[in-house]
Parts: sequence; structure tokens; C-alpha cells
Amino acid sequence: MIKKLNIENFALIQKLDISFNDGFNVFTGETGSGKSIIIDAVSFVLGKRADKSFIRKGCKKAVIEAVFFAYSETSHIINKLLEDEGIDTNDNIYIFNRELFEDGRSTSKINDKFVTTKYLKQIASYLITIHGQNEFESILNKDSQLDILDDFSGLKSSDDYQNYKTLYITYKDIQRQISQMESTYDPIAINREIDLLQYQINEISDAKLSHEEIRDIDDKIKVMENAEEISKIINKSYETLYSNNDNVLKSLSVIHTSLIKYSNFDKKIKSWEDLMNDIYYRVEDLSISIRDSLENYNYDINEFHQLQQRYDDINKILGKYGKNYEDVLKYLESSVERLEYLKNIDNLKENLNRQLSQVIDEMSKISLNMSSKRKESSSRFESLILDQLHSLDMFNSQFRVEITSSQSFTETGMDKINFLVSFNKGEDIKPLIKVASGGEISRFMLALKKVNAAADKINTLIFDEIDTGISGNAAFVVGKKLKEISQSSQVICITHLPQIAAKANYQYVVEKTEADNTTLTNIKLLNNEQRILEVAKMLSGQDTSENSIRYAQELIDSR
Repeated sequence: MIKKLNIENFALIQKLDISFNDGFNVFTGETGSGKSIIIDAVSFVLGKRADKSFIRKGCKKAVIEAVFFAYSETSHIINKLLEDEGIDTNDNIYIFNRELFEDGRSTSKINDKFVTTKYLKQIASYLITIHGQNEFESILNKDSQLDILDDFSGLKSSDDYQNYKTLYITYKDIQRQISQMESTYDPIAINREIDLLQYQINEISDAKLSHEEIRDIDDKIKVMENAEEISKIINKSYETLYSNNDNVLKSLSVIHTSLIKYSNFDKKIKSWEDLMNDIYYRVEDLSISIRDSLENYNYDINEFHQLQQRYDDINKILGKYGKNYEDVLKYLESSVERLEYLKNIDNLKENLNRQLSQVIDEMSKISLNMSSKRKESSSRFESLILDQLHSLDMFNSQFRVEITSSQSFTETGMDKINFLVSFNKGEDIKPLIKVASGGEISRFMLALKKVNAAADKINTLIFDEIDTGISGNAAFVVGKKLKEISQSSQVICITHLPQIAAKANYQYVVEKTEADNTTLTNIKLLNNEQRILEVAKMLSGQDTSENSIRYAQELIDSR
């Protein structure tokens, strides 16, 4: 259930803190007072997208926070989901927080940890549902009607339902693969592509490329192209270090000999002498190494031409199949895979058709089981709905669930569902969409919610516009039904009907005030005396009379 709702800078609300109670809560107020803003705020904190225009004028952001409590059966599910995400759980209390910024961005948190809007919606779906005009319209949809029946029958939690869902995904995937094959199947084009792929594979394979060879050839050619300059540098280096009369080694030897003479006099001179000795032998080793390499940079012109030819061949392959060795290797692998696919395309298609046939057989068996369960539960569902409609003063109602088989598989099986109703005596039973008025839809929705309450397992139900199209005695019975539903779930209802408001355990009035060129929406919880006056206003307008006050008192006392 929702315990608190805190709203800041949202639409006409500057700051508002609402505490909710168990049982039946109603919000009343004049048209345009801002009752719909409460629904908008709750919808936003539950994950619905909100436009930045909802931010109060002159403010940088809007903040909505809702505090929920869940009973044990629901909390076990929610706590497991939160723990998997590393979110703390505390005494089955869940704090939802959303902020909307002036640039249109929004953030979402659960128990002070950032979450995605999708995840927020997932958790919210276990805690609360909002029944507004959109949902009233959705029950006219046959897919929604099937969903309602499956909830009631418990089919959704069955192995058959889950197995069918998995098979259906496989079924669609195989169909897609077959369709793709058939749309591109052209024997002439396939044979042409096979020949091309085979040529390309042979060309790459015959080249016998290796990463090491490409690197080595490149280095060798660069050395050969610069061999003359390299030889000059090496010869010059050798002469300077060793072969000239005034070579470096002779100079180092002189310095070293001089230092030896005084090395015993001073530790620093001794260290220089040791270092000079090391330098001398290092330079000597370098000189010998250079001398031994003097002939290495002469090259055979034929070898150079062979390397250049190989280099050109390699670049030809790289130019056709990739910028580097790794790209060519990837192209080769993909070409081999594609060639194998094309050579075996007929066999692959045959295997896919065989797999599709097997999946269809399994889906057919499971869909028959699902259909049987739907038919078994539909009679009980019909009876319970009729009981609820009768309790809502729709005594002449007829209701039947029509189940027919479609010619193709859908995500939920092969059944088509249609709710057939007649709300008035003498009328033929017809599809719900063809016979229902606004008031009848409202009461039919309540009947559904009452019957499916156990399947929904939702702690809080919010009803917006549930009183559309009803008045008089119908309003009494709707109020009574809402009170009845509130015995097992928290009910929050926005209404303009005194008959419904009087049935509530708690009544909040929504008021719009103007001050300092600013319009504000405020909400307050009414005490018993205030409720009597508010219900009296709903009965007769602002000019309440003794009769309207007395009647309001009777309505509230009779709840």
C-alpha cells in the first residue's frame, strides 16, 4: 500500500505531503481544482514519462517521492528482485523517488539507489495499479480480454504457458530464417557467388600470408633500399672508434692511464677510473661488433627483386581483402563460412523445415491444453462476473466468454476471446465493445477487479474516472463495491459523486487557491464535520441547506 506521497514543484503544487491510510480513500474537489494532478504525480513516480511542462513555473526541477509498504506475499517477490540489484530492503518499506529537470531529463531511485525507469516500472507493478479511462478502453480489446481470463485461470503461472512462450520465440525465429532463405534463393546467383568465394579463398590461401613475414619483408626492403647509406655510416663509425690513428679507443686509453696514476689518492678519482675502464671495454666491444657487421649490408640485387615481388603480391592481397593481415584473416574466415552455407543451403532449409514442423507439433499440443484450461475456467468466470454485476444493480445482465480457435499461432496460443454481454432486458448478447456505455463500462470494470482481485495480488488500486456516466442509485452501488474491494486492498478513488465519497473511510479535498499572482493546489484530510459539509456541497453546490447537510450526514453514517 502507498503510505506517503511527497510532491514538490509539480504543476500547480508547490509542496505537498499526503499521508494515506488503509481501506477506502477518496479525493474530491471542484472541477479544475487539480485532482488529476495527483494522478499525474503518482503516475510519474511509478515510471510514466512526464513532459518538462509539469515542472512548476520558475523552478528548475520537480520531485516526487512515494513510500510504499508491501505485505509478506508481495514483499518476498520484491525483496528478491531488489537484492539481485544490490538494493537494500528495510522492513518491506520501498521508497520511490523521481526527479524531472527543466531540460527534460529525469532520474529514478528505489531506496536511494539509482535505477532505470524500466526497472522502476517492474517493481511498481507489484505494488499499485491505476485504473483510468485508458484501461476502461483497453478491456474492450480482445487481447486484453484474453489476458484477463488467463490471469483468472492461473494459466500464466503454468508450465504450459511458459513452455509455449519459449516455443513461440523459436517458431518465429525459424520462420524468419526460412523466409530470408526463400527471399534470396536464386540457384544461378548462388552458383555465381560460390565460384567467386572459392576463387577468393584460393587466392588468399595460396598467398600463404603470415603476420611475421609481412613485418620482416617490410623491414628487409627498407634496409636494402638504404644499404649504401647504412654501409657508409657503419664504416665511418668503425674508423672513428677503432681504425683511425686518433680513434676513440686510443683517447679513452690515455684518459684511463692518467686516472690510474692518481686513483689511490682519492675515492672520487678511483670511481672515475673504474667507470672509464668500463667505458673503454664497452666501446671496444662495440667496435668489434661493428667490424664483424661491415659485410652484412651488401646485398644481392636478385634477392632484392624477389623481396619486392613478394611485397607487391602481399599488398595486392591486402588491397583486395583488408587493410592489414587481421582484416584479411577475418575476410577469409567469413568467406569460408559463407561458402559452406551456400553449398549446404538446401540441406539447411530442409533441416529448418523439419525443426519448424517439430515446433508446430509441440505448440499445437500445448495450445490445446491451454485452450482446455481456458474453457474450464470460463464457466466459473462467467458466473462470478454475473454475481458482481447483479450486486451492482445490473440484474438483467448476461455475460459469456466466447472462445474460438484461430487459424494461426499467436504469442498466447490459438484462442480468440470475446466478452459477450447484454446489460438490459430484451437486448441480444453482443461483444462488449458494441453495447457498453460509459457507466456500464465503469461497473463492468469494478466487477472484473473484484473477481480478479486474488489473481492481481496488488496491495493498492487507484481509480480515476470510475464514476464516468453514472449517477443516482448506480453511484450508490459503485461506492458500495469500492468499499467492498477496500476490505482486501487499499483503494484510492478520485470522484465527483457524493454517493461514492460518502462510502469512503477517509476523504481528502483538493482546493485551488490564488495568492501573489500564483495559483496553488492544496489537499487536506477532512474530519467528520468537514466531510459532512463537503458532501453537502457535492449534493447541492456551495449554497448548502439544512436538508443537504442532513442528507450528507445520513450518507456518511450509512457507510
